[in-house]
Amino acid sequence: MNANWFADRLAAELEGGWHTVARANQLPPDGDWTVWLLLAGRGFGKTRTLAEWVNDQAASGQAKRIAIVAATASDCRDVVVEGESGILACAASWCQPIYESTRRRLIWPNGAVAYTYSAEEPERLRGPQHDAAICDELGSWRDPSTWDMLQFGLRLGKHPRIVVATTPRPTKLVRQLLGREGRDVVVTRGTTYENRENLAPGFFRSIVSRYEGTRLGRQELDAELLEDTPGALWTLDMLDRARRDHAPDLVRTVVAIDPAVSSKEGSDETGIIVAGKDERGHGWVLEDLSGRYARRIGRGKPLRLTGGTVLIGLLRRSIRAAT
Repeated sequence: MNANWFADRLAAELEGGWHTVARANQLPPDGDWTVWLLLAGRGFGKTRTLAEWVNDQAASGQAKRIAIVAATASDCRDVVVEGESGILACAASWCQPIYESTRRRLIWPNGAVAYTYSAEEPERLRGPQHDAAICDELGSWRDPSTWDMLQFGLRLGKHPRIVVATTPRPTKLVRQLLGREGRDVVVTRGTTYENRENLAPGFFRSIVSRYEGTRLGRQELDAELLEDTPGALWTLDMLDRARRDHAPDLVRTVVAIDPAVSSKEGSDETGIIVAGKDERGHGWVLEDLSGRYARRIGRGKPLRLTGGTVLIGLLRRSIRAAT
């Protein structure tokens, strides 16, 4: 019986397994890499690539505790786990994981476990340990400290690895990973057009034809990393060259707040910028603490800033006046 089961499993894998249908740039690269960065356009098959890699790592026993991180909790659940190309849909029938949504985890028959995390909650990654991880749409993560917390927890196994799939956006984190290409990071690139046979014809007629050749299309379809917005007063290169480790003594420091109307998952961020002026009249941006906060922020809860602590309760009148 065991021999027949193995033969059936092997035949199914040879006939329709991922390695037989995937394109070359959807398969893990060779070499001693730590991060595989997949920069690809919409509809390329990034989610499928992540899902297949996770299932392969879990089913083969190469990874036993896996982190699954997406921009939001709903993205993690609805796209990466339960989506049409998600982990559950791609798992082989003989190694189908059980998804415990309330506990944010998947359990495979061999005991391998994957835990889901939202990039909006970096503190949830502070304690857990993992031996592998996948990161979905890294370019849209609002809090880069999530990546840092994930790195600290990748301390199990002999060679923890991360697969990152994202539409390219010129965030600091994406650019840092690209700067490590050729060392511990392998970069794979792909476009929307490569997966055309698996996408709805109407998608190409209405969407692709509309944005093809535009700046947005170059990013979202061709997967180009567009460094700067045309006509921008400050380019990313200018900002990088202006960075300093420490600010001088300041004669004035201000906290500017641009509150959002609501604090739901899809809401705009509340803009909070701390800036100052030195004796020569030069301006210094000290911190960007923008994020999603409750409408009445803090009720006296301290917000820690460079050079001291500002009580949000003291700023409530400014917030109310602005809203």
